[in-house]
Amino acid sequence: MIERDETILKHIGKYGLSIRAVIEKSLFGGATCDHVINRLVKEKRIVSVTGIPGGLNYYRLSLSEARARSVPEHRARPKKGATLRQSLQVLWFCCMSEKNRNRLERAKISDIFGKGSGNGKPHCAEAEAEQSIIYRTYAPGPNSRDDYLLKCLKSDTERGILRPEFQSWVDAKAFAFAVLVETPERKEKLKRLISKTGPHAVRIHVEVSSGPSTLATALRSREGKTSKVDQQL
Repeated sequence: MIERDETILKHIGKYGLSIRAVIEKSLFGGATCDHVINRLVKEKRIVSVTGIPGGLNYYRLSLSEARARSVPEHRARPKKGATLRQSLQVLWFCCMSEKNRNRLERAKISDIFGKGSGNGKPHCAEAEAEQSIIYRTYAPGPNSRDDYLLKCLKSDTERGILRPEFQSWVDAKAFAFAVLVETPERKEKLKRLISKTGPHAVRIHVEVSSGPSTLATALRSREGKTSKVDQQL
């Protein structure tokens, strides 16, 4: 197997999906990946899926490829609605923000915090100069209630975040919640609400992370020119 193929397939399997811009930035040093992506699609190892506004496609593993790699089959299923939005926002948070992060597998979360500690939420690790930070991510919908989100964060804290396995990480400022929103306006609003309702036992980080409705615009803004969009293969 070509090493680059393996890198791409592992990446897509980890995040459940990816987009061309992320693959080019993260795995190709900014160079085009058209030839590799097109070949993997033709070989039916990955699937090109339409449905993101702005003419963008995303890529997922084929079901046969997921099975061959022992990747959970749900990651190879088509995504829509809240699942698509969350997957894209976690992908952006890890691969396209100012800091490099890595999504953790459920087994790794269990190794660190104990079995069943993931709470069904994606967790991402960020390596800083002096220590690593693990974020439990939340991706509230654009029309979701802010007060409900704050109740969920409080509930998650009270239901077990402060058990011994977590407490040492919280005390060391190495564990935090990351709330991913699609617009700067929502970010600033939530930051004000969080500040008013604090202090919080677990630090809450709010970051703009593009989802389906903002992805095309974010890519154009990032490149400073018309974004190259994925076409259906």
